[in-house]
Amino acid sequence: MKLKTLVGALLFCSSSAFAFSFSSLTGDSLPSLTSSRSEGVGIASVAIPYANSVNYFGYIDKDSKPSAKVNGKDAYYLYMWVPAALDELGVRMISPVGNLAEPSKEDFVQKGYEGKLKKDSEKWFDTWIRVERMNVFSPEKIKKANKVFSVLDKDDDGDDTYEEERHAKYNSLVRIKTQANKPQKALTRGLYRVVFTTYKRGNVGGSFVATVGTNIPGVKMSTSLSELHKMVN
Repeated sequence: MKLKTLVGALLFCSSSAFAFSFSSLTGDSLPSLTSSRSEGVGIASVAIPYANSVNYFGYIDKDSKPSAKVNGKDAYYLYMWVPAALDELGVRMISPVGNLAEPSKEDFVQKGYEGKLKKDSEKWFDTWIRVERMNVFSPEKIKKANKVFSVLDKDDDGDDTYEEERHAKYNSLVRIKTQANKPQKALTRGLYRVVFTTYKRGNVGGSFVATVGTNIPGVKMSTSLSELHKMVN
């Protein structure tokens, strides 16, 4: 159904507080990551997906080495290379993956992910994420990154794109708009990092899919700086 036709049909809804999410069009598969932009008429509005999005499928178990401690809990890093300036950056993390989605050839996948998922596909954790800009703006310096330039945003239960029926709404989502007049908040070309852990007590464990949405192609992701360096260079 075309967007204009869909919006027109929604106007017949009698609810005075009607809201529409694009994720309802995606069926039971991984929902589209929608931006802060919307289109609509009157009381009906449709959230617009990012022009480009990429996924990282991973699994945390006893063999996964934590990257840091956050609030006394094990935390892990996911690095992203962004090849050009952005107007907005969206980062979402859903756990568990279960049968929600399978990686495509365009996605990034942790080594051994498929085998771990087969052993326990329903193990999950209450995701908490923090998005940071690193002090690297040139691709040849990715593997030497060692400092955070600025913290952009963080979230616990902010995902509004997926109607989670397997557990309460414990998935995370941030939508970060660039602030060109504030260098620390400007979404420039460079290296970014997602720090993730569990909001609740206990250890991180189980499958996850992290989705990054932008207005440009070419974003690459890895849990390893050296691996990301090779991807980009």
